[in-house]
Amino acid sequence: MGTKRHQTTNAVYQFLWNYQQEHGYAPTQQEIAEECFLAQSSVSRHLDKLAKWGWLIREEGRARSIQLLKTPPSAEKSDKNIG
Repeated sequence: MGTKRHQTTNAVYQFLWNYQQEHGYAPTQQEIAEECFLAQSSVSRHLDKLAKWGWLIREEGRARSIQLLKTPPSAEKSDKNIG
């Protein structure tokens, strides 16, 4: 059961990364919920988990305050394939 949750958390992080690369700022929790097919309360739990893992920081109560601290593995692979 834990593996599925980690997959979902990783999918949330990948969405965050892609969204910030495309738009230049973080998505709202509503946008994350819609894109990842999650309830907003689940999004909050996944963001808390990512913060605990040291992958992001965010300012509670402030919209679009997510700051990503790590490059997702899929982005690292695509960067290596470019050169």
